Amino acid sequence: MFTGIIEEIGTVIERKDRSTTISVGIIASKIFDDLKVGDSISVDGVCLTVEDINRNVFYASLSPETLRLTTLGKIRYGISVNLERAAKYGTRIGGHLLTGHIDFKTRITSKRKQGENSIILVKIPSQYKIYFVKKGSVGIDGISLTIADIINDNIAIWLIPHTIKNTTMRDKKIGDEVNVEIDMIAKVLVETNINLRKKNGKISKEAIM
Repeated sequence: MFTGIIEEIGTVIERKDRSTTISVGIIASKIFDDLKVGDSISVDGVCLTVEDINRNVFYASLSPETLRLTTLGKIRYGISVNLERAAKYGTRIGGHLLTGHIDFKTRITSKRKQGENSIILVKIPSQYKIYFVKKGSVGIDGISLTIADIINDNIAIWLIPHTIKNTTMRDKKIGDEVNVEIDMIAKVLVETNINLRKKNGKISKEAIM
């Protein structure tokens, strides 16, 4: 589990393509005081397993499913990624609970500055719109963010200076892909409601949407 509060930005310094997987090496600095082999780590919102550590570089493998469903399928040397170690019980959760299991990848359709802040629009595929509400939470590239508004097929999100400075959102442009994780509470509530209504009224999920 993760909180969506990014600890630092890492840089990909190695990519090895294997028969069915890709192995990556990511250099960082702040996360190594207690990071160990076998730990879970969020890389741009994707939960990966630390397989090896060499000084300030950790290594992880990307499965075919991860390559297909997330932006890590295009991972390459030199790109920056958001990093967060798994949450600890008994500590404050500054964001919201994230699993690191990406629901879909999509694109930024708009980005504009508003003083020191920025506002972005992120495209939401029609089949997922039911899970998003104004003032709800969303995980984007592993960052816990709040939905400011819903505009047609997009969610609008305000980025404060701290988020812009300390995450890869500082470099994102219109058209760039991002990983999206739906808020698990919203997902449970919606799916439970759908299942109850289907059971009682025999209606389809498509009819509800």
